[in-house]
Amino acid sequence: MQKPTNKQEMLTFLGFVQYLGKFMLRMSDVSTPLRKLTEHSAEWIWTREHDVSFETLKTMATNAPVLKYYDPNLPLTLSVDASSKGVGVVLIQEGKPIAYGSRALTDSQKNYAQIEKETLALVHGCQKFHQYIFGRTVHVETDHKPLQSIFSKSLLKAPMRLERLLLAVQKYDLVVKYKPGKLMFLADHLSRSFLPERNEQLIPDVEVNSISPASYLPLSQDRYLELQQKTGEDETLQTLKNTVQNGWPMNKSQLPYCLHPYWSIRDEIAFVDGLLYKGDRLIIPKSLQPEMLNIIHQLHLGIVKCKSRAREVLYWPGMSSQIEDKISQCSVCAEIQNSNPKEPLLTVEIPDRRWAKVATDIFDLNSNHYLLTVDYYSKWPEVVKLNELTSSYVIAALKSQFAKYGIPDEIISDNGPRYSSREIQEFANCYGFTHNISNPHYAQSNGQAERMVQTVKRLRKKSSDPYLSLMDYRNTPLENIGYSPAQLFLGRRIKTMIPTTSDLLRTPNSKLIQEKLRNRQAKVKHHFDRKAGKPLSYLKVGDSVMIQNHASPTTWKHGTADSKHHAERSYIIRTPDNKCYRRNRKMLKPTQSTPPLSHDVTIEKSFTNPDFVSSIPKVANSTSQPSTTNGSANLQSSVPNTLNSNLQQTRSGRIVHKPAKYADYVS
Repeated sequence: MQKPTNKQEMLTFLGFVQYLGKFMLRMSDVSTPLRKLTEHSAEWIWTREHDVSFETLKTMATNAPVLKYYDPNLPLTLSVDASSKGVGVVLIQEGKPIAYGSRALTDSQKNYAQIEKETLALVHGCQKFHQYIFGRTVHVETDHKPLQSIFSKSLLKAPMRLERLLLAVQKYDLVVKYKPGKLMFLADHLSRSFLPERNEQLIPDVEVNSISPASYLPLSQDRYLELQQKTGEDETLQTLKNTVQNGWPMNKSQLPYCLHPYWSIRDEIAFVDGLLYKGDRLIIPKSLQPEMLNIIHQLHLGIVKCKSRAREVLYWPGMSSQIEDKISQCSVCAEIQNSNPKEPLLTVEIPDRRWAKVATDIFDLNSNHYLLTVDYYSKWPEVVKLNELTSSYVIAALKSQFAKYGIPDEIISDNGPRYSSREIQEFANCYGFTHNISNPHYAQSNGQAERMVQTVKRLRKKSSDPYLSLMDYRNTPLENIGYSPAQLFLGRRIKTMIPTTSDLLRTPNSKLIQEKLRNRQAKVKHHFDRKAGKPLSYLKVGDSVMIQNHASPTTWKHGTADSKHHAERSYIIRTPDNKCYRRNRKMLKPTQSTPPLSHDVTIEKSFTNPDFVSSIPKVANSTSQPSTTNGSANLQSSVPNTLNSNLQQTRSGRIVHKPAKYADYVS
């Protein structure tokens, strides 16, 4: 312990003595000459009297009853502190010191950031008092609050310059706690009045200067110099560097406003060789952020993958949101993301998360109406009874499910009147999800919901308790998947009357499940395509076609291809009576025959609502071929009305035909 050289050092020493004063006899009498030196009007003159007082207090502080013997049965506290030029440590039991330690910092260690000096003090204390603390729990006191946060996190999240220091104390059981500096009299005084020795007592591989930035950041020399230059020109990063080296303030309000985004990660930031790091991730200067965004998204991997790539190596405040904005504005991603699946069987894309894509349908059972919703990813079904078969009740049921599971990205339904109403469209626009409608009278295009309707109906018919049957279905593993809908949707098994082991509560790997679902889908497609024919040819605008009557499959009606609907294999057909219908390509046949002047009334009635397209805008005739980019054709034209103007029509537009029995009667 060195002799004080000014009033400030004397005040620190007296605080040290005062902390131990309750164990020292006549301490106030012995310290009187030294206390007089601290008076405001006193001149600093050190005499023999002060030497005697100082040495006497040192002897009293380092002998019994102040300095006590180590007791392995009592709790142990290690108090550590670091100043700009030295470190101090003291081992304490029941408020009494067991051993002191201090030493000067080397020239290179004086250039450490404050958090590195504080960590070095902790390592020095552990190494010096190894025989006391090894093999038992030790409470460590430090006046550097970020150090407490670092010890509560994984070693991989620590700044690279601290990793080796932290590795040196991994063999000890340390509980690091923050203590204000004004209460750490012993370690604080020892760090300021350190012994002049400089011999490094730590093992060589904890020297933080041995860290090679190139091992963490393998870049070309030009790029490395550019990063150093841009970091030096960035005012915010230079302010951050100074704060890291000099130590963070106690409160966020004491920071410059530009550093507020870094407050929550202050214990992970380090400055190495002109660059700033968050753990082992490089902090990018603002001038290079646009360039890094272009590099991150140059392969157009999507938001999730681009974020994952960037988060492994780069950091700056707001990086994730900027990546989202960058990708959301990318025209290439917008054009590619909605590619159509190949024919003959149109398979839907399996989502990468639960409740992102759902199918819904309405079914009847025992004179009651039910709304069914099923998740494409997990096959989780939801069944709600509808008191009335209206769009309002359907919307209310969907809102209830959204409140529990969130708003999906996409909803697929049939073209029933409850789903094709304006209320549903306004609901979709308000809540921000995509509502896709399957082809009319073509249930296969909404196969997920239709198949689940069959399953739910069968369960309700067989079981006396429909709720238990639905719960057991949700808890039963899917074929070839190995996980139940409950595990895929909730991340766990549902507790039923059957005892469930804890192993079944593990969350499945979503990527693995997605791949298995694709394999399962490919298997279904393979079996389906064995009996399927070749893809039907595209229809062109103006082609004469025959429309199949869904009620009577052997009956067909004349029509003309008016336009190509945006859905795959779906067309808008205009009939001779100037009405338009949407039909799947499977229900259309090209023909060279011309429509007769009169039509059978029974055929006419079958081509009415709900799939009648009330208003189709007419556009100029087009002879464009099917697009090679998405495999579909943009077919739009107008078809002239070829009906005889002498025929009578009702107000709704239906042609009035003379009954056959009056064919030979002339009025």
